[in-house]
This record gives sequence, structure tokens and C-alpha cells, in this order.
Amino acid sequence: MKTELGFVLVALLLATMSMPAGAVPEDPDGIGVLPAIVVGSMSTGGDGDTAGVSGLGPLTAPAGQNTFTATYTHVNDRKYDGQGAIFRLTVYDAHGVAHTTEKKVDSAASGEISVTFNSQGSGDAQYELWCETHDLFDRETASALDYDDLDYV
Repeated sequence: MKTELGFVLVALLLATMSMPAGAVPEDPDGIGVLPAIVVGSMSTGGDGDTAGVSGLGPLTAPAGQNTFTATYTHVNDRKYDGQGAIFRLTVYDAHGVAHTTEKKVDSAASGEISVTFNSQGSGDAQYELWCETHDLFDRETASALDYDDLDYV
């Protein structure tokens, strides 16, 4: 038993010594896991028919693989009452291709949405936050949009 444990410890030590500094195991690029980039928040209110977005302004991100996130909050809405909200985060890569994620809710809720992609190089881009609240017949009762610059360096 002692010999088997010693062998496992030596194997783990050798495996970690052969990895570049900062690398994460099973990361083919060896760049590690980058932290998510927060771009802003979105909020809607069911009873008050309100919608608002708040972007963080111009942002800079490293070229390559990134995850962008935004928080959302929908208040004053009961399940099955016909009201609801949609939250959308769109981030463009350096070639102008949109990467979008969307969350639909039919009652009070909050959370985070994110989109992950490779920027396809460095350059200028932008991000957008959009949300709406709607009634029983899916008619928009309020919406908000904000967008800002994003530079990949």
C-alpha cells in the first residue's frame, strides 16, 4: 500500500513539473482559464413595465478565448400570470461576428448569462445588452438597449 501511494505521488509530481507555469491540466493552449469579463447588468419589472440596462463602458479584453458575462434581474412577476422578460447579451469578435446568448423568464428571477468564444485576433468590436418585459400576448411593454466599445488586444 505504501509503495502504491508513493508511486501515485511521484507520478503527480512529475506531471505537474512538466506543465508550463500557469497552465491548467487538459488545457490544449496552455494559457490557463481566464476570468470572465463582466460587461454589465439588466433589469426588468413585471408589474411596473420597466426595463433597464447598465453597461460598464468601453472594455479591453485579451485576444483569444474569453467569456463575457452580464447579470439579470426580473422582479414583481408571478409564475403563470402571463408576464415575462427576455435578456440578451451579444458580444462581437474582431471580425464583426455576433456571439449571442438569451434568457427567457416567466416569473421573478435573477442570474447570470454568458457567452464564450475566440475573438479571432485583435481589433475593435462592441458588446450589447438588451432586455424587454412583455405581457400575456407577448407584446413588448418595455425594453432597453445599451452597447459600447470592446477592444481585443
